[in-house]
Amino acid sequence: MDRPTASRLLEDASRHLRTARLALQEGDLSGSYQLAYDAARKSLTAMLLSRGLRARGLGAHAVLIEAVRAVFVEEKGIEVLRPLDRMRRIRNDAEYAGHPFDGDEVEHDLQTAAAIVGFAADVLRRST
Repeated sequence: MDRPTASRLLEDASRHLRTARLALQEGDLSGSYQLAYDAARKSLTAMLLSRGLRARGLGAHAVLIEAVRAVFVEEKGIEVLRPLDRMRRIRNDAEYAGHPFDGDEVEHDLQTAAAIVGFAADVLRRST
């Protein structure tokens, strides 16, 4: 188990959420979305690290999502992860094709990312 790294990743995730909120207020929709997605992704990485696991290789973000779903399948609230694969695809599209964001979409998925980070923090808190 790598608890110190998991803790740092959760701190990063929380910071990313705050910065994403500011970016949204400033009109940087793509930047806000990227930060929100990264916050959710880092919180899942922290979850796996807490079990001594790490997702690697081609398609690592997709593998990460599936690994967390499999390892933490019994955790109450796991359904909060459902939208994350959709967010992953949108983030990928934005990165390479310039996804046309609107404020409502970013706000919605920023709230989703915050729920995922909260879920990860709760799981890690219960496992200490």
